[in-house]
Amino acid sequence: MPGPSKDVKKHLSEAELDAAIDVAQKADETRLVRRLCLIKNLYAGDSITEAATRVGVAQPTASRWTGRWNTDGVDGLRPDFGGGRPPKLTEEEQEQLCAVLEANQPLTTAHVHRLIEDGF
Repeated sequence: MPGPSKDVKKHLSEAELDAAIDVAQKADETRLVRRLCLIKNLYAGDSITEAATRVGVAQPTASRWTGRWNTDGVDGLRPDFGGGRPPKLTEEEQEQLCAVLEANQPLTTAHVHRLIEDGF
């Protein structure tokens, strides 16, 4: 059974899609390459499940990427990490820690952990 399918907007021709994949590969944007390859497989007639299997992702992920493609094209497939968790140490504390670590080599992970807990 091929699995669910989803209409894919053809924002780019197949040649333009191939060119976009090449540009992403040369820029070392591996996540974007994978997502564009999924879209290429959908262009070729794969179902969401088949295309997801080919690029090694779960069907819900492929469906989400397809929705983003349909809405925003290539820009919708670019990773958006949203900044992540803020660091626990300030920039100044990080610099101080680096100086302490460089001055006290060699250190084990346990030593570094203790230094951070005691000094910061």
